[in-house]
Amino acid sequence: MSVIGPMQSSLRRALVLAGVLTVTGSAAFVRCAEAQSAQPYSLQFAALFAGFDNGGANVGGVGVEPQFRLNRLYSTDGFGALSLGIGGQYTSHSRGGDNLKISGLFFEPRWVPALKSNTIFPYLSARLAFLRQSNNFETPTSSGTGFGAGGGVAIKLTKTINLDAGVQLVRQKLGNFDGFTTYTAKVGASVGFPR
Repeated sequence: MSVIGPMQSSLRRALVLAGVLTVTGSAAFVRCAEAQSAQPYSLQFAALFAGFDNGGANVGGVGVEPQFRLNRLYSTDGFGALSLGIGGQYTSHSRGGDNLKISGLFFEPRWVPALKSNTIFPYLSARLAFLRQSNNFETPTSSGTGFGAGGGVAIKLTKTINLDAGVQLVRQKLGNFDGFTTYTAKVGASVGFPR
């Protein structure tokens, strides 16, 4: 399979943006307990730019990811903060007339180290997902799991709104498909509540 030009270009731009934001945020590593959101809960919506390897060729895709996040499940001045996201994901991958859709539910813990900055919050994340794939070719619809890790940065725009950008590598196993690794860049916004 070959990558569709526009999808490959969009994925490259999203990965570069997420990398730049992560490096920028990493420069702020010092101390603070104000991680990701000042509110106990947040809702996030992100655009996804994903790809995976299929027999030596990359296959690009795009999608969306809504999630609900419990902020600061555990937080101290020295440790930083641990939060948990619960959400859904959907991506569509196409090549020629073939189309593969992957959807599912996920759990995503994040750790934001103790920082001095009140506006930039780099984080590390892990992911456990329960997935389903459907397609328009001969492989039957199937279910499976995914697990992986990544990182990113949240940037405080207002008291309740953050810009969020990150990257993840997720190993997936879906029915008749051999295990494959999906690399994903995401850019979105989160809204914290109550105010």
